[in-house]
Amino acid sequence: MSPAQAFGVAVRVVGLVVCAASLLYFISAVIVVLNPGYRANLSPPWHYALSGIVSLTIGWFLLRRADRVVAFAYPEHKRQHSDA
Repeated sequence: MSPAQAFGVAVRVVGLVVCAASLLYFISAVIVVLNPGYRANLSPPWHYALSGIVSLTIGWFLLRRADRVVAFAYPEHKRQHSDA
């Protein structure tokens, strides 16, 4: 496995972890909406929902477009495959 391929796998794993974190943000937003007295000094539900949307967008991008991130990190690797 080349370094570019290993980096692509790592980018996709990070994307999967970020998508899982977004799910936890959405669950936290639902908990805060259903039980406002859950904990003192808790952020409003829209903070959790917005964080979930942002992290889902970033995670989805990392999962679906890892090739763009790899091409940015390894520009010569992209040129080698386009010439072949």
